[in-house]
Amino acid sequence: MAIPVALLQFRLDASNGIGRNELLKLWSAACRSEDAAVSRVESGGGYRRMHTYSLLASAKNVNIDDAENRMHDSLATALPKIAFVLRRC
Repeated sequence: MAIPVALLQFRLDASNGIGRNELLKLWSAACRSEDAAVSRVESGGGYRRMHTYSLLASAKNVNIDDAENRMHDSLATALPKIAFVLRRC
């Protein structure tokens, strides 16, 4: 596997998280690679607690435009009532 780098990120408040396994499944499908990874970092506290999710893969093997569109659609389906913004890293 090539060295994975963060390609996309998004944030959700802590009460609207998504499970690691589900996110990895969606991201692997979106970037069309099993050599994908996800991470989550928590920030803030109390009612302002947030999670920042990073979607990692080899930049050489991923068409970022297509992967971003597929991931956006997948997240919109998986989290239909949650507002989110995918951001390129």
